[in-house]
Amino acid sequence: MDAPLEYPKKLYYSISEVADITGVKAHVLRYWETEFPSLHPKKTRAGSRRYRQPDIESVLAIKDLLYVKGFKIAGARKALRAEKAADAAPAQPAQMAMGFESMSAESQLAFVRTELQAILDLVQKLGQPKAAPLKKMAGKG
Repeated sequence: MDAPLEYPKKLYYSISEVADITGVKAHVLRYWETEFPSLHPKKTRAGSRRYRQPDIESVLAIKDLLYVKGFKIAGARKALRAEKAADAAPAQPAQMAMGFESMSAESQLAFVRTELQAILDLVQKLGQPKAAPLKKMAGKG
């Protein structure tokens, strides 16, 4: 992996500074702004672009996809969307292990019924509205 780029840390960068930092010409940066929604630097009243740190990171990611990995514009756009979606997706918590693997179906059902009855008893004990006791399923243990 390449060493991180060294450049002065500040709040805003001009397009020429970003071009120098990233090695991408200014006219290419302006074109990329039209093609990649993730790249949207703020503009001043005079219309000059003010890039921030996340914009520079977007430029470097786009440059890597296009110049290093060989993506076309549409493919790079799609890859960035997929990466953003993956980052935004919440991590699913691990499912609680119940130890059912070694139990028969009847034993699993009896175990769940016993646990649910214990929960129901606890809720009733805490003064919550009374719920009907669990009925035994016809034909099942």
